[in-house]
Amino acid sequence: MPNSPLRQLKETDFLAKGSERHVFALDDSGRVLVKVMRSKYLRKIRMVDDRSFFGWLKIRRAYALFRREQKALSDVMLRAAIREDMPPVLSFRGYILTEKGLGQVVETIRDAEGKVAPSLYGQLQAGPLFPAQIDALNEFAARIYDWHVVAHDLGPKNIVWNAEDGRYVLVDGFGDRSIIPLKTWNRRLNNRRLDRAFREMAETSGLDWDRAERRFRHG
Repeated sequence: MPNSPLRQLKETDFLAKGSERHVFALDDSGRVLVKVMRSKYLRKIRMVDDRSFFGWLKIRRAYALFRREQKALSDVMLRAAIREDMPPVLSFRGYILTEKGLGQVVETIRDAEGKVAPSLYGQLQAGPLFPAQIDALNEFAARIYDWHVVAHDLGPKNIVWNAEDGRYVLVDGFGDRSIIPLKTWNRRLNNRRLDRAFREMAETSGLDWDRAERRFRHG
């Protein structure tokens, strides 16, 4: 595609595949990543006319994940501006047009050696968490509740250790998937969903979750 205005994503820059998106390194600096929808979602809108009502509706559906996440991240960043504090989620850097469709540009979370940071899942696979890691995970959980982060997938693979700041952050799985976003509007409903999510995460990860205190317990 000569002289294309669209950013070309090379297969050599491919980093990860999720159920809905692919992740690529965006440049050699390694500071940012780009997430694009998998082709199975874009196939339905390849020849769609965005000028028609139903065509535009199909396009919105294909990128519904991006739109939900954008809303959730916007709400969190509004709180960050008021609190003058970094939120417990990764930083969103904007959008880019690629030959694989619209891409979300996000920061790369790095470990102490400058490599892509390990997820909580990777840490658990390596062995039981240290007391300091449990403490950091409890701080993460407390901030997720306090910041009213709407998360539909709090699995260990979506929680990453940010070595630079010494904390866990959520890198994926946020946004209200309900047609009527009640969890976005109501903190109590969202907290109940978070209670279930952290309990399920504990059950599948060999951790102990104290529902009353909303904390993980040291083994």
